Amino acid sequence: MQRFHRHYWQGLALLLACSLLQACSSCSPCAVFSGADDKPEHAAVHGADTPSAAVTDLIAHLRNDDLPALARSALPAGLHAEVATAWQEGRSRWPLTELPLDDSIPKVLTALTQADAESRLQQSFRQQLSGQTRAMQDAARGLGVFGKEYLGREGHYNLSQRQHYTQLIDVFSSWAASAPLGDAKRGQQSIALLVKAAEQGGINSDEDFSRLGLDASLEGLTPLYVAIGQILELYGLDMAATLASVKVETVSEAGDEAELRVSYTLAGRPIKTVMQAVRVDGRWYLADYLQAARDSLAGSPMEAIPQPPPTDTQDAPAER
Repeated sequence: MQRFHRHYWQGLALLLACSLLQACSSCSPCAVFSGADDKPEHAAVHGADTPSAAVTDLIAHLRNDDLPALARSALPAGLHAEVATAWQEGRSRWPLTELPLDDSIPKVLTALTQADAESRLQQSFRQQLSGQTRAMQDAARGLGVFGKEYLGREGHYNLSQRQHYTQLIDVFSSWAASAPLGDAKRGQQSIALLVKAAEQGGINSDEDFSRLGLDASLEGLTPLYVAIGQILELYGLDMAATLASVKVETVSEAGDEAELRVSYTLAGRPIKTVMQAVRVDGRWYLADYLQAARDSLAGSPMEAIPQPPPTDTQDAPAER
């Protein structure tokens, strides 16, 4: 049981980091989940009218808590259909594979949906982590180092992505170093939010992703996505402010290709990145998303992602 809880907290930290990276990689907000009834009835179109809208349209879908629409807008119709088929066959998990350390997601979902998950995790938090802010901040810094090392050696990120994600990890690590990570009240609230969201989503394993398919899986992950945004806000990371600071500029456009400059502020620090957009059948898409979706169709078994060494905080003295 002790090992289970240690791996759970490690996996949860990875998932939070991944979700932060994904939110910022498309400069997206974490809105309050209000259910499918509040979403637009019409299906999202594939692609965008302009290069800059290839980014801003994705933001709009995330504002509406519509992850399936995000995946639809990000890909041409034919490629989207191929990815959807590959989801059911277990060959693709795009767009989840846009997240560094995405392999941790099914493990965390399993932990959150086990019987008596909330009471067990609340007890574990009280016994091992409540009051351990300093130790958890050290662990967050360690995760940041591990994340940068992973990005440096992993082959499927291009230079622009590595630079962008490295900036995000630096900011995340800096923020976590001063965040009240061991605060008892926030910890209890966070666990309750995550367990409720996981129960609402109804996904507890990778097999469920295949059974449900692309759209239903992304719909099921929406409550968890929103809960993570709420948790980040509990600990002082305001994603709404990040959204308000986003600027997208078309630097150049030649034929069916365009270069975008995206800048925003995260936790009070500026982030800048460059994205490439391409036009396919008259519609604009982010080039990295198209390539990643195509690569996911190869269906080759994904290598296990190395995990950082466990940080054991149970023996650290509680802070007063």
